[in-house]
Amino acid sequence: MNAKVLLVMSPEKQHPLLAILESSGFQVVPSVNLLDAQQKLSTPVSYDLLFVDAELRDGTWNDLLQFVLESGRNCEMIVCARCGDEQLWGEVIQRGAYDLICEPYEEREVARIANSALDSQYMKRFVRHAEARAS
Repeated sequence: MNAKVLLVMSPEKQHPLLAILESSGFQVVPSVNLLDAQQKLSTPVSYDLLFVDAELRDGTWNDLLQFVLESGRNCEMIVCARCGDEQLWGEVIQRGAYDLICEPYEEREVARIANSALDSQYMKRFVRHAEARAS
C-alpha cells in the first residue's frame, strides 16, 4: 500500500498509532500540531488520509478539517481521541470527518477504518472525474 498519511498529534502520543499505521503499509508523515499540519498541507505533497488528535495544543481537529475543506484537499480525516462518546462521534461525522477512533488503538480496527476511508476517498475521486467527463 502506498497511501500517504499525515499523523497530527503531539510527539508523546504519536508512537502507538505511528507503529500501527507503518506496520499496515502506510507511508506516515508525522506532524506535531495544527500549524505544522497546515504548513505540510499547503505544499504540493498529496496526502490520502489525516489522523488528527482531538486535543491539539494550538487548535482543534475541526480547525484542521475546515482548513482541508476550504483548501479543496482531497483526503479523508480520522479523529483520534483518548476516550470518545456518541456526542463526539456525531460531531465528527456531522462536520465532515470520516470517523472517530479511541485509545487504546487496535491494529486491525485502525487498518480497517483507514482502508475504508481510502475506499471512500477513491470513490469520491471517481465520481468527480466521471461528472467532469460528462459535462
